[in-house]
Amino acid sequence: MTSERHEVTIGRLCPDGETISIAFELHSPTRPAKQPLMLFCTPGGGMRRGYYDLDGGPGTEFSFARAMTQGGHYVLALDPVGVGESTRPEDGFTLGVPDMADANRLLLAHLRRGEAIGSDLAKLPVVGVGHSAGAILTVMAQARGASFDALLLLCFGDGGMPEILNEVEKAAAVDPDFGVGRVVELARARFADSGYIPTIARDSDKAAARALLAVHDTLVANLGQFAILPGNVRKELAAIDVPVMVAVGDRDMTGPPHLLAQRYENAHDFTLYVLETSGHHLFVASSAAQFFTRTAHWLDGVAGVLNAKTR
Repeated sequence: MTSERHEVTIGRLCPDGETISIAFELHSPTRPAKQPLMLFCTPGGGMRRGYYDLDGGPGTEFSFARAMTQGGHYVLALDPVGVGESTRPEDGFTLGVPDMADANRLLLAHLRRGEAIGSDLAKLPVVGVGHSAGAILTVMAQARGASFDALLLLCFGDGGMPEILNEVEKAAAVDPDFGVGRVVELARARFADSGYIPTIARDSDKAAARALLAVHDTLVANLGQFAILPGNVRKELAAIDVPVMVAVGDRDMTGPPHLLAQRYENAHDFTLYVLETSGHHLFVASSAAQFFTRTAHWLDGVAGVLNAKTR
């Protein structure tokens, strides 16, 4: 696997906003597959793009990028706007969740034109990959016109975290839009007018904890608030009509895994994978190798389906 850092200027997200640049890492296989895919990967809340290439030290295999490139696919891992090396607007509350999704969508549009990665790679089918809150951005980007050819959503459901909502948030959550129209107001109240929230990482001598600690970053407050509202992207999930795989841990926070499928009412090609002995981070689970193998098989199947459609 070889890796290259890139940065693309995508322009302004709103007429009076600042110019936005998105930083990403492109991991390329030593030997591409006969039908390679481009995996367009967004990390979860409070994580940088390094989440997809975790390094736990000798004897560990936590890197999703390395596992997927070994299968011949390309892995593009990005820093969402407001995170890592991508542009961070001074006032985080001006950075709406739709804006964050649009930044990813616009980056994909630039890449499809051959910018930064070249015209040959620009022709590859693209799988939108998102972990946790990053899956929210992936799903929303798809709904707003990203045109991913398939979706791989990790540790994600639209159930939010109703157990931590305060009374105002609970009242907003029963609105027809599940409260997403009030996200900025609710986030300002919850996070005390701080648009970027430092995430708390557990310091430990365990390899998994060290690997995760190394890629921690700040959480965009609006995204954090959006993520805890039950039903946050229910409408967008119902509109998905491309192949989709949802993978969660059996100790994850997504609720009963078998209930997740009902949200994807228009996805005629749906795969659910529940990883045993895993919590919210599949890559560092003791059974991660099983997840990597299953995902690689799913990607090969998706590549075959997409290739058949273009014949």
